[in-house]
Amino acid sequence: MRTNILIAVVLLALVSCGGEPTLEDKKAALDAKKVELGKLQNEISNMEEELMAADSSLVIKKEPGILVEVKGITPQTFEHYFIINGGVEAVEQASVSPEQGGQIKQILVKEGDRVSAGTTLAKLNTSVIQRNIEELDNQITLAQTVYDRQARLWEKKIGSEIQLLQAKNNLDALKKKKETAVAQMAMSTVKAPFSGIVDVLHQKEGELAAPGMPILTLVNMNEMKVKADVSENYVQSVKPNAEVNVDFPSFGMSTTATIRSVSNIINPLNRTFSIEVRIPNNDGSLKPNGIATIKIKDFTADSALVVPAISISKDAKGDFLFVINKEEGKSKAVKTYVQTGRTSSGQTMVIDGLKAGDQVVVEGYNEVANGDLVRIQG
Repeated sequence: MRTNILIAVVLLALVSCGGEPTLEDKKAALDAKKVELGKLQNEISNMEEELMAADSSLVIKKEPGILVEVKGITPQTFEHYFIINGGVEAVEQASVSPEQGGQIKQILVKEGDRVSAGTTLAKLNTSVIQRNIEELDNQITLAQTVYDRQARLWEKKIGSEIQLLQAKNNLDALKKKKETAVAQMAMSTVKAPFSGIVDVLHQKEGELAAPGMPILTLVNMNEMKVKADVSENYVQSVKPNAEVNVDFPSFGMSTTATIRSVSNIINPLNRTFSIEVRIPNNDGSLKPNGIATIKIKDFTADSALVVPAISISKDAKGDFLFVINKEEGKSKAVKTYVQTGRTSSGQTMVIDGLKAGDQVVVEGYNEVANGDLVRIQG
C-alpha cells in the first residue's frame, strides 16, 4: 500500500511540474513495482501455506521456477544520438540607427508595427542642411552665369583661358557640394533595411540620434536559426545538410531540420566548433533568445543485437545478462558475459556474447541467479 502511495506521489509531482517522466523516474517506478510484486508473491505463498495447514485435503500445485519476461534477440538497426543545447536567433534582426547624427524630428512607427523593406521609420531635423542646399543653389546659379559669359568671351578671343577654367572649376565644385548636401539629407531619413516587425523603440522624438546608437530594433520573425557549439570529439560526425531533430522545450514544439553550416574553426578556449540550423517560423511561434536542444545522429549499425540497458548487470568480471537455456523441457537462466557498445534511448548494442535467436531475461533479472529454473511469462 505504501509503495502504491509512493508511486502515485512521484507521478503526481511529475504531472504538476508539467514534464514527461525521465528515464530515471521510470526506472524508479519500475523498481517500486518490482518490490510490490515481490511482496504480493510472498503474501500469496503465505496464504497458500496457511490454507494447506488448515485443510490437509487441500493441495495447491506450485509450478517450479521464478517468473521472468524475456526478449527474443533479432538483428535490427541501431542508431546512436548525442544532444547539444543551442540558442534561437532571428535570421534577420537589426538595431537600426541613422547614418549621421541629428535631432529626431519624427518617428513614424510604433512597437509592434509590421513594415516592408524601404519603409521610412524616422526622420531627423534637416533644417540646417536644407538651408545649405538653398544657398548652394544660389551660388550655382551665379557660377553658371559667370561661366557662360566667360565662355562667350573666350569664343571671341577676349579674356584668358585660365579665367574660363577657373569659372568652370568653381561651378563644378559647387555642384559637388550640393550633391553631398543632398546625400546628407537622404541619410537623415531612417529606412527599414528589410521587412519585419518593430520590436523595440529605443529613442523618442526630440532626442539626439547618432550612428551606432539604435533608434529601434527591427526583427523578421519568418525564419529563425539555432546556433550551437559542438565538442570537437564529434567533428567527424557532424556534416552540412545532415538531418537533425530540434526540440524547443519552452515553446512546446519539435521539428526536423538540416544543418545549414558547420564552422571550420575550433574554438581554442572550449574546444568546440559551431553549427547553424535554419527553422521556418511563419506562424511566429519561436522567439529570439529561446533555448533549443539539437539531437544529432553520430552512429548507425544496420544489423545490431540490441537489449534493454537495464537488463545488463555488472560484476568484477564485466557486464553480464541472463540468457534462457532450455533442457528437457525446463528453462534455466544462464549468466552470460557480453561486450557492450553504445547505449541510446535505453537500448544497448551488444558487440559480443549474444547471437540472433537468444532469449534474454528483461524482467525479473534481479531475482534470478545462474542456473535458476525460470517460468517465462506470456
